[in-house]
Amino acid sequence: MAQIFMVHSQKDEELLGIFKNAFVGTNVKAVFESLEKIVKGNISSDQIKMDIEKSRAIFVILSQNVEKIPYTRDWVLWETGVAKNKDIWVFEPHSQYGQISVITPFIRHYVVFGVSDDWLCYISRIIESYDDSQTLPTALLTGGLGALVGSALSEEGDSDGTVLGGIGGAILGAMLSDKSKNRPVGVQIECANCNSIYTVHLPQGLKKIRCPVCNKAIEIKI
Repeated sequence: MAQIFMVHSQKDEELLGIFKNAFVGTNVKAVFESLEKIVKGNISSDQIKMDIEKSRAIFVILSQNVEKIPYTRDWVLWETGVAKNKDIWVFEPHSQYGQISVITPFIRHYVVFGVSDDWLCYISRIIESYDDSQTLPTALLTGGLGALVGSALSEEGDSDGTVLGGIGGAILGAMLSDKSKNRPVGVQIECANCNSIYTVHLPQGLKKIRCPVCNKAIEIKI
């Protein structure tokens, strides 16, 4: 089962409730590692690295609770550094917008979200796009069908028919079961200050944001 690594403060119960509900009904596992557990020594950095390596994406939930404590900010930097080759999604609640300045040098998606059913559905779509539960079975099935077709080709004189049919079927199966194609696309932007390129997902009407990499203001022009 695919998993997503969650970086958050355990004090953000309302925000966490949205994400926990968004995982319900999906085939994606959420690994919740609160920053407080890390600081208290309840979980080791080696365990965190292992969980990140096993994850298909990293969700970082930034809030005033993360903002206020220096060592939690440091851990956010460290964890996103460990995950720099993964899909890193940074989420900030719209209700706290302008009150957060935590920077995340490695990022692919920046989401300013609200506490609403619409955003719950949006986050759930993001989560579901990492579901790989059908990839292997579908690839094996279509690969087997491809091999049968290839066998028929082989009988007609194409000695490589079975191999080509199997490979083609496996590739087709992976394509048919690729749920990442349903992932919300957002809008790609480039920060004029730090030249970072990432995708933003914003509430309707929000035209000015902070860059999560350098914390400078950005005007969104769509």
